[in-house]
Amino acid sequence: MSLLGRLLGGGRSAASPFTRAVPVIINCRDRLTCLRALVGWLERAGHGNIILLDNDSSYPPLLDYLKASPHRVERPGRNLGHTAPWQVDSLAVLLRTQWFVYTDPDVVPDESCPADLVERLHDILEEQPAYVKAGPALRTDDLPDHYLRKAEVIGHERQFYAKPIAADLYESFIDTTFALYRPGTTYSHGPALRSTRYRARHLAWYVDSANPGEEEAYYGRHADRTVTNWNAEGSQEATGKPD
Repeated sequence: MSLLGRLLGGGRSAASPFTRAVPVIINCRDRLTCLRALVGWLERAGHGNIILLDNDSSYPPLLDYLKASPHRVERPGRNLGHTAPWQVDSLAVLLRTQWFVYTDPDVVPDESCPADLVERLHDILEEQPAYVKAGPALRTDDLPDHYLRKAEVIGHERQFYAKPIAADLYESFIDTTFALYRPGTTYSHGPALRSTRYRARHLAWYVDSANPGEEEAYYGRHADRTVTNWNAEGSQEATGKPD
């Protein structure tokens, strides 16, 4: 079975009240395939408060998907970039008063992640009050050779697992990959924690660079060059920048 098939498979899990209620904000911008995989995982895990924050997308299939989605869709009407949730007035009270997940659309928990992943991240933060957010580790052990920047990604990621603070737990930085945030957390890279007990795939790192496909090519052509991105045409990843 393909990677995408594995990510889309499986049945719905029973979920705790926390999992059902915690807001999960997904920053959407011209990517559909990975978004469908992430939303599918969240739905199967029992998440009932999924918020799709559309950063002025123009990719027609994604626009159709958002229009038909049963989940809450926020449309600021312009591309607010990676800090979008903190710039949308309708999300202000939520960010100030609730635990929340924020993520890019192309970060999907892998097949070994438990359905109660977010609740387990909550437990980690309750035990580690000095940190404002926590997320799963990003896999690099199965990156395909057809991804042109494989070696660069592997080297870049090592820095985030250099400071262990407990078994399978590392003090690190997290930008916009999958993480649970404390109420009132403003945009920042940390202080944050990554747990290697739980892992996710950054699906942009699995693209066939020589044959990216129509959707990925569209995304690359329309990406904001002021925001560094591994797969945007002409982008230059800032060394040391968190994921």
